[in-house]
Amino acid sequence: MKLKSLVVLLLFSLNCYPQGKVVDYKLKTSANEKERTQMLDALRVELKKQWKLEFIFTVNYFKANDTYAWLQASAERKDGKAMTFPDDAYDCCHVECLFKKQDGKWLVLRKGAFSTDVWFDGLEKKYPGAAKLIFPEGRVYQ
Repeated sequence: MKLKSLVVLLLFSLNCYPQGKVVDYKLKTSANEKERTQMLDALRVELKKQWKLEFIFTVNYFKANDTYAWLQASAERKDGKAMTFPDDAYDCCHVECLFKKQDGKWLVLRKGAFSTDVWFDGLEKKYPGAAKLIFPEGRVYQ
């Protein structure tokens, strides 16, 4: 009976506590500069393809574990001009992104820019390797 209880407790703890250390990338430091810049640059490339604009980001939230990273940021045009949209189908000026590290390089796995819906709801279920701790507590998004 004790062995069964121990196995159940072990399985429960593996599901509740994500594997890997969670690192905060919100602020650029000498320790995180390389990886943080690599991720933000990868997102810039993806957004440039979609919007035909270059962006700069104000990072509001950015955490990673060994394999996944979650970003919430405000985006502005690099040229300083105001963002304009053809209709009310966009909500300026937030960007969210889930990154995945593959072969030592951070890649954009899922992204959303200026969305009017919560497209990222349930990502931690779709990508169970993404530690729940990389996402904001209480799922409050800015």
